[in-house]
Amino acid sequence: MEGHVRAAMQFSARLKQQVAETQSAEIVSMARVIARSFEAGGKLLICGNGGSASDAQHLATELTIRYRSSVPREALPAIALSADTSALTAGANDLGYDQVFARLVEAYGRKGDVILGISTSGNSMSVYNALQQGRSFGLHTLALLGGDGGAIRKVSDLSVVVPYSEAADRVQECHIAAGHIIIDCIERIMGYCD
Repeated sequence: MEGHVRAAMQFSARLKQQVAETQSAEIVSMARVIARSFEAGGKLLICGNGGSASDAQHLATELTIRYRSSVPREALPAIALSADTSALTAGANDLGYDQVFARLVEAYGRKGDVILGISTSGNSMSVYNALQQGRSFGLHTLALLGGDGGAIRKVSDLSVVVPYSEAADRVQECHIAAGHIIIDCIERIMGYCD
């Protein structure tokens, strides 16, 4: 089992290294788009399903509460669309699950805001529809994806694609790392730290 653990950790590290070498510019660009929106009074909407829903909530909390205690800053407006179980269940029941995030984008999204969709396959229809809705409302569309980026890549202004599709776990590990680095960059761009 120790060999298995070493191999799994090493593979995860290699995948992150590959993303770092090929997509650092996209990560910085995503941070700039979000920071500009915050500076103009906009907000960030984040959506995903399953583990990606947890990542959406995690990243929204890092922005609204704080990322690091060593960086004193104001709360930044980020909303995880997966956090409201009443809206999710009513939307799924009344509109169909593929429309739940799009409906929430309709409710909360305003021109100049940003929507970040998270999907390990790149093909989640609820995330795809949310980005489509965001695009039609004038939101900037960003995505953290896996595999080849799937359908969501086509409706994303910017995307980070983890080139792996065997299992969602390694992709999610890269997504949360990229999300943390995006927040770090946002804080630097907005002048909260060096």
